[in-house]
Order: sequence, then C-alpha cells, then structure tokens
Amino acid sequence: MLLADAAAGLLVAVLLMARGLSRTDTGSVPAGEPSADWTPVWSFGALALAVGVTGGVLLRLGHRGLGAVQLALCAVLV
Repeated sequence: MLLADAAAGLLVAVLLMARGLSRTDTGSVPAGEPSADWTPVWSFGALALAVGVTGGVLLRLGHRGLGAVQLALCAVLV
C-alpha cells in the first residue's frame, strides 16, 4: 500500500515538472487575463485521496499508528 502512495507521489511530481517544462518564455505579454491552471489542484487532490485511502485501509487492518500518520499526511495535503 505504501508503494501505491510512492507511485502517486511520483506521478504528481512528474505531472508538475512536465507542466513546468512545457512553459515557454517568449518575453511577450499575453493579451487579457490568463486562464486558471488546475493541474496542481487536481494533482495534490489525487495524492491526498491516495494517502487518505491508504490510511483508512491501514486503520481497518489494525495498524493504528501507521494509519494515523497517513491520515495526518492526508490532512496536510488537503
């Protein structure tokens, strides 16, 4: 289960790095207001969901300490 959390974290990191690499700095000022960028919101939301589900499963399996740490991490991400 913790490997799934690591994979979700890696996916978020890759998405955010790819988004940063795709930006081009042409030096020109765009006309109008820029559109909203929802990539970080969705990425951290998916990561928080994965960590929260893992914490819930750990609590259900009887690992109270590990489950509490996972849910605390989930709260930080949210």
